[in-house]
Amino acid sequence: MKTAVLLAAGLLGVALAASGARADTPPSIWDEAKDPSLSEHWALHVRVERLLSGPARDEETPRLEAIGDAERRTMAALAMLEDAGAAESPDVMLRFDLGTVLYELADKNGRMDFYTRAARVLEGALSMSPDGPGSTQALGRLAEAYAKLDRPFDEIATWRRYIPRLLDARARAVDTMNLGEAEMRIGRVDDALATFRDVMQQLGDVPGGEQTYVLTLWDIAVALDRTGDARGALETATKVTHMTSPPTHFLLKGTEGVFFVPAWERYWYLALGSEAIARDDRDAREVVMYLMEAEDEWNEYIKGASQPALEASVSSMKRGGEDPLQLARLSWLRIAHLRRDRVHAELGAARQRLAGPGREPKRPFPWSGSGNR
Repeated sequence: MKTAVLLAAGLLGVALAASGARADTPPSIWDEAKDPSLSEHWALHVRVERLLSGPARDEETPRLEAIGDAERRTMAALAMLEDAGAAESPDVMLRFDLGTVLYELADKNGRMDFYTRAARVLEGALSMSPDGPGSTQALGRLAEAYAKLDRPFDEIATWRRYIPRLLDARARAVDTMNLGEAEMRIGRVDDALATFRDVMQQLGDVPGGEQTYVLTLWDIAVALDRTGDARGALETATKVTHMTSPPTHFLLKGTEGVFFVPAWERYWYLALGSEAIARDDRDAREVVMYLMEAEDEWNEYIKGASQPALEASVSSMKRGGEDPLQLARLSWLRIAHLRRDRVHAELGAARQRLAGPGREPKRPFPWSGSGNR
């Protein structure tokens, strides 16, 4: 599970020129005297920034219409930057702009090749200006791109460069959580647990940190389950399901800004939540409902994780030897089978406890079932 906190045009406000002397301000007359092209670069930067910011959306603007308009404006910004040769520009400001635009387009239309291009451009820009004013925001966007591309080794390295630079406590907690999830992704579950617990300490009384607190508890529950601590996992999942109504695990099905890499990871969280609610419920019919849901979710996880042609990430392939991503996946797949079997047995017992035939529902809830996820 990943949580994105970077906003659309935020990176463009802090780009840096290749000289390292100019932040997001117009070039001085002295700069222009030394390099007349800087004024043209600045004018392009301003046009791109305005396109990404776009007109203020009012309540009368339909959401889909606003999304379509934003994508068209972002495509126009991309065309301008490509026409100007931004990918090879000596002005790193334009490279940061291009990386941002490519990432925004990838987020809008789900094109993985745009995430790849964004990562490549931002890598080049950061090699030109690793510590300038534009580098912090670019590092954050690069880490997000690596997450979407399922490149956890590169993601971890980038988060570790990025997080120490953050001043905002909530943003630091969110991205530390993302770091922990990348650590868990490569099988370093003990490291991930330590990172998640660090997040809980960081949050404290941070305003607006409630969702991060809840999501981090879900991460802890899954990490405990993957270390073999099934009891601790269910206790944690039970705690977190009580935090909102409806139970928070339903929110994981479609919370904006939350995504899972790979996509089937979502089902481990959902299965734990369904099973935790079933164990805590006093109504026999509802117990059956939630256990049916949990069994479906474990089956969905197993189906996804059992795909035979899963590709190892580029970063892990470069390391040679056994792929830790695949080793972790196989280990968790074995655990998932055990968890599914446990739920299946509990479901059978719960069905027997139902008094009389015909009381068991075909499907737990209107929003449940694999066809509605």
